[in-house]
Amino acid sequence: MSESVTLGVAAAYDAWAASYDGYDNPMVFAAGHVLSQASLPLSQKTCLEFGCGTGRNLAALAACGASSLIGFDLSAAMLAEARKRDASWTLFQADMSAPIPLPDQSADFILFSLTLEHVADLEQPLREARRLLRADGTIKIIEIHPFVSLQGISAHFKTAEGTEITMPAFAHPFQDWLSAFDRIGLRVDGLKEWQARDIGPEAPAKILRRGPDWPWVVDWTLSPV
Repeated sequence: MSESVTLGVAAAYDAWAASYDGYDNPMVFAAGHVLSQASLPLSQKTCLEFGCGTGRNLAALAACGASSLIGFDLSAAMLAEARKRDASWTLFQADMSAPIPLPDQSADFILFSLTLEHVADLEQPLREARRLLRADGTIKIIEIHPFVSLQGISAHFKTAEGTEITMPAFAHPFQDWLSAFDRIGLRVDGLKEWQARDIGPEAPAKILRRGPDWPWVVDWTLSPV
């Protein structure tokens, strides 16, 4: 039986950083597919990602024409990987559960992808995102589906030595999301629940192992009220 170790979020992602982009992770694949299918008119826009990790999503936003890319993460090692992708990006270390050191209305588009499962209280990071968003901007959230997280499934990985690494994660039912949006002043412009059948022919076998109706991610599109 392999050993299982629970680490704090920053320490876990520090340990995962070097292998993260090559790791066979169906949730990461699903989230990447969702982002690739989004219609994002980002030409000459400033984009900000909360929890940018290795920068794979920032690269996708750059390919959509964004003129300025900003990202932050709790993990120094993940940021080191992101810096290898493009030296022009503005990257810094920060905790999304605390105030973010950027001025009001810094971004036209803000992305959360597989990050909010690691915060107990959705309101603080979403409130900061609302503050940092320009009046005509958009927030997109791509997150583990509540039906999945409520079963206790969350981010984890195995090291090369076979040790399973888990980290703190919190299940957020739909009502938690809707209540937070309402309190903060965010309008739901779009909601899609992505099932295995929706994730495309290139999906790894792990995507379909629970059946075509298995919900992988929830995809919110929001704007300020």
